Amino acid sequence: PDIDVDFAWDERDQIIDYVFAKYGTRRTAMVANHNTYGARSAIREVAKVFGLTDAEISRVTSKISYGWHLKHIWKELANHPKMKGIEFKKPWNEILNAAVQLEDHLNHLSVHCGGIVIVPDEIRRYCPVEISASGLQVLQWEKDAVEEAGLVKIDLLGNRILAVIRDALALVERNYGRRIDYANWDPTDDPATLKIFYDGNTFGVFSFESPATRQTLIKAGSGFTIEEYCCMDHFHLNVVVTSIIRPASNQSIREWVARLHGEPWDPPHPLLRSVLEETLGVMVFQEQLSQAAMHLAGFDAAEADTLRKVVSKNHREKKLRDFYSRFVKGASERGVSPEKIEEVWQMILGFEGYSFCKPHSASYTLVAYKSAFLRAHYPAEFMAAVISNGGGYYSTFGYLTEARRMGLKVLPPDINQSEIKYTGKDREIRVGLMQLKELSQEGVEFIVRERSKHGPFTSLDNFLLRTSGHVHLQDVRVLIKAGCFDSIAHDTTRPGLMWKALRFFDTPSASSSLN
Repeated sequence: PDIDVDFAWDERDQIIDYVFAKYGTRRTAMVANHNTYGARSAIREVAKVFGLTDAEISRVTSKISYGWHLKHIWKELANHPKMKGIEFKKPWNEILNAAVQLEDHLNHLSVHCGGIVIVPDEIRRYCPVEISASGLQVLQWEKDAVEEAGLVKIDLLGNRILAVIRDALALVERNYGRRIDYANWDPTDDPATLKIFYDGNTFGVFSFESPATRQTLIKAGSGFTIEEYCCMDHFHLNVVVTSIIRPASNQSIREWVARLHGEPWDPPHPLLRSVLEETLGVMVFQEQLSQAAMHLAGFDAAEADTLRKVVSKNHREKKLRDFYSRFVKGASERGVSPEKIEEVWQMILGFEGYSFCKPHSASYTLVAYKSAFLRAHYPAEFMAAVISNGGGYYSTFGYLTEARRMGLKVLPPDINQSEIKYTGKDREIRVGLMQLKELSQEGVEFIVRERSKHGPFTSLDNFLLRTSGHVHLQDVRVLIKAGCFDSIAHDTTRPGLMWKALRFFDTPSASSSLN
């Protein structure tokens, strides 16, 4: 197994630096990604060797879509409708013949975004390493080779919701003086938090945002009053919800919801009752896939875990049909009918490409309860933190729309009130300067720093004098257009403010930028 540890998305680089500083490059290295030649890159590299210009190469490669495979189309590429008007004269026949042989072979290494290996002695004893362009030491193996070699890969993952919770808690402490200790904070029995899940009002709530998840929450709670829901094992119910939402699981969801509301059920076979009892006869967690193979077909633990990986498409070189034959043989020896064998096998295949293990779902669900608590009790602070950290399932506009639906007032950006990030207090959200996309990072940071040191700006003239040499005309134009100076404009219109700014900078380029 590998080890996954989540950190706030904007803190991951610091964590990686810490690991290298603590354990040193003798014992530590990042995992590599093996980047292979695709159709376009294979053609481009071969064509460059043949001396073709970038323009000649791009005429062909620009027509090739992502996902094309040369081995299927290269002989007929000249006749493809997208290549109409392009003449494939010599040496294109040689180029394509060489490119199809290069396709899917290693192009270069890159650094895995968070995978790291730490050994007790010397990393070079186990795997060759090199220094990446970013300066980090990197293994020459990718994640599957690392696993096959018996090394433990630790994934230092960047998670946006942890940053959301961190920032929201900071706003709560700043606004109300209430400090919530994340480590000892358990909101799982808070009635207002439970109502968030019961009503499906989970915009911004980690892992429960998608339309399918919200619909499942509403269906799950619809047969119960809120009081009954609070008395249920709602945490386990939501752990199931996080894992049951996956491709091709509509039938499983309908069956689970119906059984949750009292519909009788039996397992596909008595041997599977203990495996499927906690999820009402529906296969939800990865462990159940492995346990089903062990209980029904006599797989040992290693075989069952390998089957789980094969179904999850982590090991494509393994042949699923070989496991199917083994599954059928083992189940038949236990007296299971062919119909039941096929039914259980189809349940196993329902995990194809996506599934969670139960501890993963449970840990994510606990994080979801904490984010739901903040949404219920501190909605302005929570939604501001969601937007500031890049949101989750939806766009910034979607979260602002949801904030208004929640009854929150969204205030425009203001030169004295806005911080870099969005902020929230009581039932108001203030748009952060980060939302002004054309505003330079240097300008934003200087404005906030100047304001904190010497107090609020009193007028546009005051702003221009205090920021001269640090904030450029383009930044001022963006601020004026966004209405950031409206509160200190003293009845001057935005066009009037623009003319003031142009006169202050008094450059030909400033005049042309107005036009």
